[in-house]
Amino acid sequence: MQISPSERDVKPGDLVRVRRQRWRVVDVRAYEACQVLTLAGVGTPDADGERRLIAPFDTIEPVERSGRLRLIARRPWRRACRHLIAANTPPGALRSGRHARIDLLPHQLEPALAIVRGMGSRLLLADDVGLGKTIQAGLVLSELRARAAAERALILTPAGLREQWAQELAARFGMAADIVDARDVRRRMATLPVGVNPWSTTGIAIASIDYVKRPEVLSAVGACRWDVLIVDEAHGVSGDRRDAVAALAGRSPYVMLLTATPHNGDRRAFLSLCQLGEHDDPILLFRRTRHDVRLGAGRRVRRLAVRPSAAEHRMHSLVARFSRAVRDERHGRTSGDDPAAWLALTVLNKRALSSARSLQQTVERRLAALDSTAGNEPWQPALPLADDDADEADQAPALDGLALSDPARERAMLRELVGAARLAAERETKIAALIRFLDRVAEPVVVFTEYRDTLLHLRTAIGRPAAVLHGGLARDERHAALRDFLTGRHAILLTTDAAGEGLNLHQACRIVVNLELPWNPMRLEQRIGRVDRIGQRRTVHAVHLIARDTGEARLLERLRARIALAQMDIVTADPIGERAIARFVIDGTSLGETAFRSESQGADVDEPRTGVPVPVVLTAAAETEATRLTDARRFTQACDERSAARRDAEGAWLMFSRASLRERFILLTRVCCEDASGRLMESAIVPVAVHCARGHGPIRDRRLIELMVDAVMPDVRAAVDAASMAWRESALACTRLFFDTRLSRERAIAATFPGAPAGALQPGLFDRRADHERRAAHDVIADVVGDVHRRIAAIEQASTVCARPAQLLLILAP
Repeated sequence: MQISPSERDVKPGDLVRVRRQRWRVVDVRAYEACQVLTLAGVGTPDADGERRLIAPFDTIEPVERSGRLRLIARRPWRRACRHLIAANTPPGALRSGRHARIDLLPHQLEPALAIVRGMGSRLLLADDVGLGKTIQAGLVLSELRARAAAERALILTPAGLREQWAQELAARFGMAADIVDARDVRRRMATLPVGVNPWSTTGIAIASIDYVKRPEVLSAVGACRWDVLIVDEAHGVSGDRRDAVAALAGRSPYVMLLTATPHNGDRRAFLSLCQLGEHDDPILLFRRTRHDVRLGAGRRVRRLAVRPSAAEHRMHSLVARFSRAVRDERHGRTSGDDPAAWLALTVLNKRALSSARSLQQTVERRLAALDSTAGNEPWQPALPLADDDADEADQAPALDGLALSDPARERAMLRELVGAARLAAERETKIAALIRFLDRVAEPVVVFTEYRDTLLHLRTAIGRPAAVLHGGLARDERHAALRDFLTGRHAILLTTDAAGEGLNLHQACRIVVNLELPWNPMRLEQRIGRVDRIGQRRTVHAVHLIARDTGEARLLERLRARIALAQMDIVTADPIGERAIARFVIDGTSLGETAFRSESQGADVDEPRTGVPVPVVLTAAAETEATRLTDARRFTQACDERSAARRDAEGAWLMFSRASLRERFILLTRVCCEDASGRLMESAIVPVAVHCARGHGPIRDRRLIELMVDAVMPDVRAAVDAASMAWRESALACTRLFFDTRLSRERAIAATFPGAPAGALQPGLFDRRADHERRAAHDVIADVVGDVHRRIAAIEQASTVCARPAQLLLILAP
């Protein structure tokens, strides 16, 4: 099947006739045997909006624009004039912000401005919780798509945020995105031809990072081309998650990392985050606080100290005794050579501070494991056939590192501990304090706890209806729980951190209660940020329930070293001013001791800040752009786009003015910069006043005016060229910088691909499976490399930008 020459010559901006309607070509994507055309309707209601079609399966008939002037009524002429003024975009400004359904807050425009001005291609959006990082990422993606620089995007989020991302992109930017999970992949594979990658059939894919990190899924995702990679809640990227994100980011031309808590005092972890997808190109760091952007109704933090009961005191004493016994067997309290023991002790102490019931269940599971012989049986790993809705982060890990050399002694200590925990669980003082607080508060409340066991125990203990969110819920169950809370059916929401990331609860609630302090301060800010967001009009209240005379009380001591380190690198959120460290909580080790400073998770406050990115500040440019977009929105109406489309189809429009113009014609012209494919890159409106003596009366003959305009147009174009010289130079420079930044990264990506699969090939004796696998791997690499080189060639061609002569659009006659 061949494409006719007339169809090959179609370029953006042309008028065409398709299916008996007139359309304006918005974009053309050329492939080996076909073209994908994006068309905008011109003039008629039946052809309203945008359509995409494939040539040559649809017949494309080019339509010549009329070169004659068209006398038009005042109302459509004014609409077209308003559209031209609103669409007039300076070089390096934003094109999609005018149409986006967002509040034009200057700080949210800065990342998109940095990208379109060619400052970089990797972003770390690290604003405070609730300052609109999703909107900023969506605006960047929208700008790249408006410039035909991004066709396919992959968004990796926690499982509970996929629907929210899809809704935000559709409602605010008009971009349709597909949520891709195991069920969706199975559905696609059932309808696609054999061998077609299901991930290649979606333009914008939203997926859970825990699903994509699976080896069999990651290989399919990595075989596709992604122009933009967005990673939400990027602070959770570690271990196999980081490996998966690094593999995808290293092949994506644009990378955006989103996190409100990028730095927890560990400089190595922060630098590792900043290096994701790096090809010797610096990351652009954006970090703004509520104070910086002057947003938010304020926050009040209250620490509610709770005196433990005698049973709880005994339980915490037994936990401390057992911890000392484990540490003593691991060669001393400050030993850092047994991470498994420290991890188990951390879990044990955190469970004790979470709730007595949580500790009881943990110790009972440990005793059951000690009494069982199942540990000697062979283990069969499960196949990854389950869907990816569940998040097990709020489940307690096993305490495998607690084993003492004397099993009988360990069992005796654990049985005594479980008995004390069972007794303390009969009346927990924190839960009693929470019930008293709920009795006094006559408005919705969000209660956070770290573990699912505590959450389910709390739901029963408070004795009142409550919505419950945790990582073990399916997608529909999460939606139902959120709907019950947001609609007011339940005034209490009980949730864990696994289900709490990214939720927007500020419209229904302003109070957050922490049943226990999370040991990671990033989680604490994430919790409060569920209600302290843009749009919150009331003062936010955060209440921390703290058990006196326990390890939790030591969390409130002034641990400033890691805070100072984090604030040296990046202004980091710290709502209570403290840093919780497991070793300090368990045995009170000072933060400044040598043993702590040598831990793998620590960092010396005196080490140099080599490689730490400096936050990008574009405040003045963003404020100017916000003002321009606000003015453009005032000029824009729903019918203006249709008037402009009609004008494009019919040539220049003429209107006679009722006001006195003193024998002058006002000509509105447009100067443009186009790429080699004819795609509009930059444009500007230049008005010209032309003096024309009318004699004894006004000239009302359209044909005569047309002759007069034709006579003066050479001089008009010369004047426009002279007046727009500075604009042309600025537009060309900005466009070249944008393309150069993209080309530099694309070439760096191409240089990372291997030429062929490495390693010796061992052929089979009776089949050729090994040879077939080698050939398949080679074909995959060849396809990816070929696609990268085709992209580079297309970008090089598009980077050849040229200026087009001035085009006459509107005429105002005296």
